Amino acid sequence: MPRNCVFCKIIQGEIPAVKIWEDKNYLAILDLNPNTEGMTLVLPKKHYSSDAFNMPEKEYKNFFIAGRKMAKLLKRKLKVKRVALVMEGMGVDHAHLKLYPLYGLEKNFVSITPAQKIFFEKYPGYLTTQLGPQKSLKELEKTAKKIRK
Repeated sequence: MPRNCVFCKIIQGEIPAVKIWEDKNYLAILDLNPNTEGMTLVLPKKHYSSDAFNMPEKEYKNFFIAGRKMAKLLKRKLKVKRVALVMEGMGVDHAHLKLYPLYGLEKNFVSITPAQKIFFEKYPGYLTTQLGPQKSLKELEKTAKKIRK
């Protein structure tokens, strides 16, 4: 356990948190700074870097299975149609999933597209699912070439 990892300290019981679900390998807590009711963090009890794509494959799969279990619980208990999942990992260097209950959705799927467009040249400390300005296929092909190399 890294000495200064706040999530490791929560898992060890050294820092209080509101726990809502736990098994032998994972812990789910309510976020101290939620932007919606029930915003939840799912943490592996074993410390992994917040760049969770580097987790061993088995642990990575089980991590997402734990996230799905928690999302289903949030949907049922908070009576929401969907829960969004984000794995940004920039606030604390300990792998974690952020679950956001999505309130106010219709019973049947309805596409929701904000009018405002946004594009980040540099990471500003947060993510958004807002669409950016539309790119041409030619512009997208330039990016695709970088990725395919």
